Amino acid sequence: MCGIVGIIKFDKKPVDKNILQELTDTLSHRGPDDEGIFIDNTIGLGHRRLSIIDLSPLGHQPMFYNNNNLAIVFNGEIYNYLEIKNDLEKSGYKFKSESDTEVILAAYKKWGEKCLERFNGMWAFILFDKKRNQIFIARDRLGVKPVYYYHDKDKFIVGSEIKALLKYPEIKIHPNEKIVWDYLITGWLDYSDETFFKGIKELRGGHYILIKNKNIIIKKYWDLSKEINSRSPQENINKFQGLFFDAIRLRLRSDVPIGTCLSGGLDSSAIVCAINRFLRKEKFDQIGSWQKTFSAIYGKDFPKADEQKYITEVIKKTEAKSFSVTPSAKKLKTEVENLIYHQDQPVSTTSIYAQWNVFRLAQSKKIKVMLDGQGADELLAGYTGYFGIYFLSLIKRGKIITFLRELYFYLIKHPDGWSELREVFSRALKAGWLGSKAASSYQGLNPQFKIFNDNFLNKFHPVKRKKIFQDDFKNSLYHSLMMNLSSLLRYEDRNSMAFAIESRVPFLDYRLVEFVFGLPNSYKIRNGETKWIMRQALKGLLPPKIIDRQDKIGFATPEEYWLKNDLKNDLFKVFKSSSFQKRGYFDSEKVVKLYQDYLDNKFSDGQLFWRLYCLEIWLRIFID
Repeated sequence: MCGIVGIIKFDKKPVDKNILQELTDTLSHRGPDDEGIFIDNTIGLGHRRLSIIDLSPLGHQPMFYNNNNLAIVFNGEIYNYLEIKNDLEKSGYKFKSESDTEVILAAYKKWGEKCLERFNGMWAFILFDKKRNQIFIARDRLGVKPVYYYHDKDKFIVGSEIKALLKYPEIKIHPNEKIVWDYLITGWLDYSDETFFKGIKELRGGHYILIKNKNIIIKKYWDLSKEINSRSPQENINKFQGLFFDAIRLRLRSDVPIGTCLSGGLDSSAIVCAINRFLRKEKFDQIGSWQKTFSAIYGKDFPKADEQKYITEVIKKTEAKSFSVTPSAKKLKTEVENLIYHQDQPVSTTSIYAQWNVFRLAQSKKIKVMLDGQGADELLAGYTGYFGIYFLSLIKRGKIITFLRELYFYLIKHPDGWSELREVFSRALKAGWLGSKAASSYQGLNPQFKIFNDNFLNKFHPVKRKKIFQDDFKNSLYHSLMMNLSSLLRYEDRNSMAFAIESRVPFLDYRLVEFVFGLPNSYKIRNGETKWIMRQALKGLLPPKIIDRQDKIGFATPEEYWLKNDLKNDLFKVFKSSSFQKRGYFDSEKVVKLYQDYLDNKFSDGQLFWRLYCLEIWLRIFID
């Protein structure tokens, strides 16, 4: 896990060593263990290393191969590198190090760009092929590791974080108003290659870039299949279990201490219990005798955000060593600028701060690798809102009996089912799965739009999501994995790397993703439960109170309380500030009035005010 940068000059001028060093140093938090730069006239590569596999100097980057004709800077892990290395050695390839980085170089030499098809992991790398005079930039299938780039007729600048690119003297910094509009109006983030910075783009997951001379080719090398799995239910349950355990087993390969995030929910609890199962059978030196878990808790004051009772159940079962932290709004106020600086772009919720605290706690206990449950909700329809999309999809397809049956079980298994049902359906409408007109009509009824200046409000239109699948539910899962998940992975990457920790997400093992996505919808939602196949596959592994949980919290914060109490004065101060008034996006007086309505319980969308506040802080840090 590291930070990488690259400078490719098209104007035939040599790369400036000082500029390359400055871009590289900006990412020192991602790699405090080592650094290196390489310049070959018009090509420059920079690297900051967080040593995870092969801690020796042989793992130093930039790394070279094939008589120095190949050079690479790499961020991430290839979990199956030992298996690939074994195959390559049988073909006569030699290796100097024990690192997965060298395996990438050898795999590229043998298979070219098709080497990506053999990797199981998370990666972002820049590879210079001197013999072919070619730059190969690649990102893992689901975009766990980041790649951002800027280019014009004279240059191509690429790196792990936008803040590194902004250090390049000739890059002018302007807000991308279309993305600002999407963030404020729809709440959508990180759904395309556009970023909040005009001219700076994100390479999407499952894509790579080839640069030769001045030609830039961006190619998609992976996508989710439209094939439907036709195995028997028990075969599918067994297959899920096997893939899940193997995904975790691969992610326990490390030469540094490993810990686990534990929210108390189904996903993180499953990972903790699975690791415990491994520990009973074999020894993992980097885990030790007792697994270490890290959680955010709030106690009796904030029961809606606290999962201590579920965390306790998992600890009782596994005898893991539990560490916890209680995030506070008071501390958030002092850290919000640092938080947004590390994120590079605005964020949608305060829950990101809970995760920030968990990773900081892990760092204090000398942990350098953490496993986390990110991605399971998008893969297995874990959010309550999926019920609405599923119900509407069943109705639309004429499966009325199945709909009535699922509705019956939903109401039985969810105590507040009737009161939540309206919200469940409205979320489905707001998501736009029934067509952009329905979504626009829903949004048009929302009083929040009165706060925006008409010129800004009418300047853009909501994104029309492509209908990849005819089935709306399948379509929603596709977009959740390929678009919505991107913002959560950005939070995960920046929060972990801010504290020099590598975060690993086993639910996004591409084999598990491909398998689950290919299952019929009923394997995700059945009998009023989300994640049906996972619950069936992991019975006996998890405590009953966890496996039977129907609510969803995650690394949450008492956001509503914070926005109405501890953060209130800070939000008012920002909303009344001269800089906020001059942005041109909104009417500050109307913002203040609507925020007061929220405080008086006359308006319910508190996240709108966090977005407004967060955007202003971001503008002050990066634009002003």
